[in-house]
Amino acid sequence: MTGKQLDTGSLLGQGSAFNGKLTFLGTVRIEGRMDGEILSDDTLVVADGGEVRGTIRVGTLIVTGGIVEAEVFAKTAVEIHPGGRLIGEVTSPVFQIERGAFFQGQSKMPEDMTDELDESE
Repeated sequence: MTGKQLDTGSLLGQGSAFNGKLTFLGTVRIEGRMDGEILSDDTLVVADGGEVRGTIRVGTLIVTGGIVEAEVFAKTAVEIHPGGRLIGEVTSPVFQIERGAFFQGQSKMPEDMTDELDESE
């Protein structure tokens, strides 16, 4: 994410709140509050002001700010950038935590996510 801006297809903006199940294609950026379940094979970005609580099953999770308190299953990668906070369990083959980011919880980095996704559903 450094040096380039992600092309965001949808936005849950600051001041908005959503409770339930979110499914999407492409990239979704959350700057508001989301409680529930998020399902996608694509990219979820949690930005400044964003709060996500629940279960996340995505291709890639990028936390550039805000806070995520969730059980996370990412097929491709999880990235926590400076200012981002992630609390919970993370299962992903790639898990990147940059200096200035915060992580509290447990992580598993399986080479093959197929078994992990089957068990979680």
